[in-house]
Amino acid sequence: MRTALLNNRYRILETLGRGGFGETFLAEDTHLPSGRKCVIKQLKPIVEQPRIPLWMQERFQREAAILEELGEGHPQIPRLYAYFSETEKFYLVQEWIEGLTLAQKWERDGNLDPQQVKQILVQILPVLSYVHNRRIVHRDIKPENIILRYGGAAAPAERDRLPVLIDFGAVKEAMATVVNNSSSSTFSAAIGTPGYMPSEQAAGRPVYSSDLYSLGLTAIFLLTGKSPQDLETDPRTGEIIWQQHASNLDSGLISVLDRAIRFHPRDRFASAKEMLAALHSSTEIRNVTSATLAVAPGGKTSDSNSVPVRKKSNTVAVDFDSPKPKKKGNGLLNLFLFLSLAAGLSVGAFIAGFNLLSNLWRSRPLPTPQAKVEQPNSPSIFFPRREIPEETTKPDLELEATTEPEKTNESEATEEPEPPELIVETKPEATASAEIESESQPQAEINGPIPTTGTSESQLVSTLGEPTSQRTDGGENRTLIYQDIGPEGANLSYTTDRKGKIRQADIALAQSVSLGEMQQTLAELIGSEPPADIKNRLRQVYSRETDLSFFRVGKLEGKVQRDSKDRVNISVWEK
Repeated sequence: MRTALLNNRYRILETLGRGGFGETFLAEDTHLPSGRKCVIKQLKPIVEQPRIPLWMQERFQREAAILEELGEGHPQIPRLYAYFSETEKFYLVQEWIEGLTLAQKWERDGNLDPQQVKQILVQILPVLSYVHNRRIVHRDIKPENIILRYGGAAAPAERDRLPVLIDFGAVKEAMATVVNNSSSSTFSAAIGTPGYMPSEQAAGRPVYSSDLYSLGLTAIFLLTGKSPQDLETDPRTGEIIWQQHASNLDSGLISVLDRAIRFHPRDRFASAKEMLAALHSSTEIRNVTSATLAVAPGGKTSDSNSVPVRKKSNTVAVDFDSPKPKKKGNGLLNLFLFLSLAAGLSVGAFIAGFNLLSNLWRSRPLPTPQAKVEQPNSPSIFFPRREIPEETTKPDLELEATTEPEKTNESEATEEPEPPELIVETKPEATASAEIESESQPQAEINGPIPTTGTSESQLVSTLGEPTSQRTDGGENRTLIYQDIGPEGANLSYTTDRKGKIRQADIALAQSVSLGEMQQTLAELIGSEPPADIKNRLRQVYSRETDLSFFRVGKLEGKVQRDSKDRVNISVWEK
């Protein structure tokens, strides 16, 4: 137990963990009457330095701002209360999440049921989608970094067992950066946990599917109790072999996890949203399959289209209080009279029913031309698309509704369900026309690192879709323009040469985009971590110290400029 206060405010209660980048403590805030508990992460550079460099301080502040934004925007990410530096170390003060990590839950309960694992995946994938939409890769997903929360202020403990994502790798990267004084070059140690991080992340080039790879291996650990290092790999393909260590698995979950942990990023899910949709789809397929065959008594299967019938109880009710019936000698006579009466009633009922049906048939009016249901031409009707929440995504549901073949038979047309009025009527005309344009020109969405110079035009189109517009310079160069890309509405343009290779990439970012996100965008455009002086040029434009700054890195040149619409433009081209 330590009695000294950190930052003259936080009293350390216990040590929660130690790692290569520092220690984690449970502490209490002495400046609050409640003595609120919090988690303090002590971060120290991997290389001891007599004085913290200015660029490292700035980077720590920038990454702390990103953590603050993430925590305030999603309830399944801890909030950042404060950050400070002391004795050449950095400190983050974060919300304390009371609960069990997935590693602790496995130690307590053993291997989890597949349905439990699927539920955890369904609850954590929307969090990853939220993080990735802000162009951040977590980089350290593993069983120790997902906490099943006991409860919170918003919900009682029995209703709030949601997984919380902790320990982002963004700030760790700042601590892992080393500057070579002789060449002014920088390099960073790989951020992540061996086994749980894929090869591209180990090489310092993580993508969004790197997090899905780590999440897939986390799920496999919960199912099998096997760490990634304990699993075999196929010597021919390098793919991980794990299914023989698990039991009671359904084919849908196997398929999802197999794709998530593929060796190459292109073979994995492109986004957390796509992986979540695959999980929902596999659950629906399994439920539909199990519901189609209702086993009847005697082992016979009933028709899948029949109406469900309440199952009769197999127990026989016996009334012990009622006297047993007495035997009578004229039982055969009574049986004969009963059967005769039943037959007479049946014949009478049949004749009456036949007469009733005949009268109804004769009284039915003949169909008139006005009664025909007009079937509109399919091109004239547009069903606007709606955003479906990630938790209830039903893939291909809309596609089935819009691609139904047109029926021309009159009887079939009368049975054709009408288009959903709610969707058609609630759209104003102006919005509907804009939606029609977007249907023919769908808005692109970035599901990974943005394309940059050297990329082929075909690869660009496969990543972002067809451009919003394009133009030529009168020669062999062509510029493809994409507008309102991603949640922040970025504008991108790419200039290609006669061979279809990108020679220049430009991106315009709104002022609402954080400096950290802009620096990550710059890193993707130049293909590596920008040197400190280039980051400083971007910071100067971002903070309005200047409106234009040029830079050069390797075989690329570029500029950062604030335009007339108060956007920050980053341009990169080949020399």
